[in-house]
Amino acid sequence: MHTPPAEDELTLYCLAHAGGSAAPYRLWGSLVPAGCRVVPLELPGHGARLREPLAPDLDALAAELTGLIGRDGARRFAVFGHSFGSLLAFELSRRLTRLGTPPAALLVAGRNCPAGPLSHEPLHGLPDERLLTELGRYGGIPAELRDEPELLRVYLPAIRHDLRLTETYTRSPGPALGVPVAAWAGRRDRLVELPHVFGWAHETTAGFELSVLASGHFLLDEPEFRAGFTARLERLVRPPGPAPYTPPARAPAPPVLR
Repeated sequence: MHTPPAEDELTLYCLAHAGGSAAPYRLWGSLVPAGCRVVPLELPGHGARLREPLAPDLDALAAELTGLIGRDGARRFAVFGHSFGSLLAFELSRRLTRLGTPPAALLVAGRNCPAGPLSHEPLHGLPDERLLTELGRYGGIPAELRDEPELLRVYLPAIRHDLRLTETYTRSPGPALGVPVAAWAGRRDRLVELPHVFGWAHETTAGFELSVLASGHFLLDEPEFRAGFTARLERLVRPPGPAPYTPPARAPAPPVLR
């Protein structure tokens, strides 16, 4: 159970990469500013919900998460996703917008824009050993699992499932979001291409920011990411107030002819 949100609090809902658990986001309390509450969104068949059946598609996941967010009761919230989680965060934000409850912002990291192409050969159909080898090349196997092949195979169905969803995804027609979007990408990330990351700008009518870091795909623990992410949340928690009133300049008086 999560602590209920305070009325003026910003809730940050967080989604993990392919096959990942949302559990690491529970450690983000020191990353977010005061006035921000972190809620990890665990997917069926992942992490603490490993025994549950995997969802058939992104629509089913977005529908379930919409219900979770509605029951959580946050009045103001943002959605963050990393890699596969970015795509799910986008579809979730679209669904919430259609229902009249859009997020305050969409925050994404480590993925090309929804309309962009894959920047790698599809992995989800590879045999287990080859899939593990390819994931290792991208740094996608946690250190604690590398020497535990039997345990690793427990997580393979979720990894393969999420890869299939992201690698076969086609953006459905629909308008851009009316909420700001911020994206982060690593220069050494072989799973993205910067021109296609910049394509996230076409998914919003409310402002776009792109931060390019000197990192690879798994950038969430990088100090550069954490500093920029915290600063972005600060602006969401405490948006700038209205500009101070400046009276209009008085026109000079016309000359008096004598």
